Amino acid sequence: MISIVQHIEYLVMRHDCVIVPGWGAFIVNYTAAHRDDNTGLIQRPCRNIGFSSSIVHNDGLLAHSIVHREGVNFDTAMRHISDSVASFRRQLQQGHELSMGCVGYFRRVDGRYNEFVPSPLGQTHNGFYGLVDLPIKPVHMLEQEAQQQAAATSSQMDVPARRNVFARRATRIAASVALLLGLGIMLTTPIMVDRSHDTASLAPTVTAPQSQQLAPTVEQGVASKGFTRVDAYQGIARVGNATGKYRMVIATLRNQQELDAFKTTHADLVPYMKVLDYKGLMCVYVASSDDYSLLMSLRDELPQGLRDVWIYN
Repeated sequence: MISIVQHIEYLVMRHDCVIVPGWGAFIVNYTAAHRDDNTGLIQRPCRNIGFSSSIVHNDGLLAHSIVHREGVNFDTAMRHISDSVASFRRQLQQGHELSMGCVGYFRRVDGRYNEFVPSPLGQTHNGFYGLVDLPIKPVHMLEQEAQQQAAATSSQMDVPARRNVFARRATRIAASVALLLGLGIMLTTPIMVDRSHDTASLAPTVTAPQSQQLAPTVEQGVASKGFTRVDAYQGIARVGNATGKYRMVIATLRNQQELDAFKTTHADLVPYMKVLDYKGLMCVYVASSDDYSLLMSLRDELPQGLRDVWIYN
């Protein structure tokens, strides 16, 4: 179904008058930029959309737009316009509002006539899009504000001399009181002097050897603090990694150095680890089985960072 509303939107933004045969004409009025004395704003130029129901003749503009875009002949375009106008009238007679997209909408008033309400969005869809109103004050207002600001500044600086003298005296008295309090605290507080470091002790001192906690090695098969205990991998230990066409791979490494570092980090998994070669890479797997789903169910026994496993067949 061809919608003539889209064609009306397109044409209104590019022409000052768009006639819908049998319905009326959308007329665009241009308003130049001007200053509003009431608000003090320089208002941007704009195009205001109006509607006249007395202009109903066919100038061919709307029909040619339909022909060009929809790829139909002129008679078919006129038939679509006529059907759309009949649909517009039925919709308004039923008490519904008739939308014209960004152009505006029609509504029935008191069941006697149709009223067109332009959309503010339609006013901005033109060459003036993006322009805003500028608040510019006249020169006499700026001069008045400058005079008021100067008067306020001078009134703040005009302070009686007696008030300044009293303020200086009060400041001196407060400083003297603070100095006396500081001297009193300093003179009455005892000072402890520790001279123990100035003399050497003749008695030898013995320092007990401190125990050192060595980092576990891969051969020990013991997890360091924070690792999962070896006996926690009950499912993996039960399945094993000796047989099965499917293998649960937990890491893909490039060389022996990366493999040694991986084993050091995950020492608790070393008893279950085996390595296979895949396109020159070292793939570490910890379980193998003929049951694919069984291997996938063992992921929860692995540490959180190793659960993104993949199955090698």
